[in-house]
Amino acid sequence: MMDLPLESPARQRLASDLLGWGEPRPRIDPQVADELRGHLDAGLAAIGDDLGRVATAQRGGHVLVTKTKLDRLVCDGLQLDAAPFQYTHASVRGILGHAMVAHDLDAGRIEPAAKVVEVVWQAEASRRPGDPASLSAWMNEQPPDHAHQLRAELADLLEGFREVWPPLPPERVRIRTEEAIGISLADGHVRLFGRPDLLIDSRHRDDRARTLVVDLKTGRPRSEHDRHELRFYALLVTLSRGRPPFRWATYYVTEGRHEAEDYRPEVLEATARRVIDGARQLVRLGLRDPGDEQDLQLRGGSWCFMCQREPDCEVAAAARMEHALDQLG
Repeated sequence: MMDLPLESPARQRLASDLLGWGEPRPRIDPQVADELRGHLDAGLAAIGDDLGRVATAQRGGHVLVTKTKLDRLVCDGLQLDAAPFQYTHASVRGILGHAMVAHDLDAGRIEPAAKVVEVVWQAEASRRPGDPASLSAWMNEQPPDHAHQLRAELADLLEGFREVWPPLPPERVRIRTEEAIGISLADGHVRLFGRPDLLIDSRHRDDRARTLVVDLKTGRPRSEHDRHELRFYALLVTLSRGRPPFRWATYYVTEGRHEAEDYRPEVLEATARRVIDGARQLVRLGLRDPGDEQDLQLRGGSWCFMCQREPDCEVAAAARMEHALDQLG
């Protein structure tokens, strides 16, 4: 680890516990990606002809599976009627924070934090100013004092990231930011898609796993939810490159800490089964009569606030009551 600038204990911990700098990487079975693809294709084929019928009716001619759709696997109501995304101070802070870190890494981390914020702010504010539902419109509508406060928070966020993350030598690693990964399965009837925040690849080539997947979070940690998202990204990387990552991790930017999971084949196998379950749900819901609520599989929980059905949903009300009773002890 001597080739990394590790002036602080925080950088030392990150280099050791997250980056695994200087540690040996695991050897990988060269068949692992093909076996995962085979399991996925077999599981999707078991859905039957309904998969093809639903796929051909979709835009693009395929059933699209993303981390967001897998998040909604918990409840049919949420999958059907998720609340539309809304821009808020917190959500925009997260969006711009991601863009800012990506720009900083791509630019070699040589600009002052305030300059990075200014560049990203101007780029996003001018992207789609004429669309009233766009991020650009939201940013341009903010009062000057609010915009100034948000920019100051973003600069602090980037400074905190820089304090913990050491500059990585480009001759040793390649960093890809928000790389789009798409995987076609089941004769094109299913498409998996995602954009991992960071892919950190060793430039050394051998029979070992040498990719680290990092998801950046600026909001409240949700460990189980965040872990599932990362595992989906790890599966995408494995299928697209023919070799799994050696580790995947969520980095909580505000807190300056991470949660990581090392490669284990059974974890990716479980994630493949989750993808099949997600496709099966999307096909089942794609075939239902829109007016028929009888066969919906509804489940209440912490996710209900993200669903438009929540105010009138008896299952959500029961979940709220159960939670309230639990809080009373």
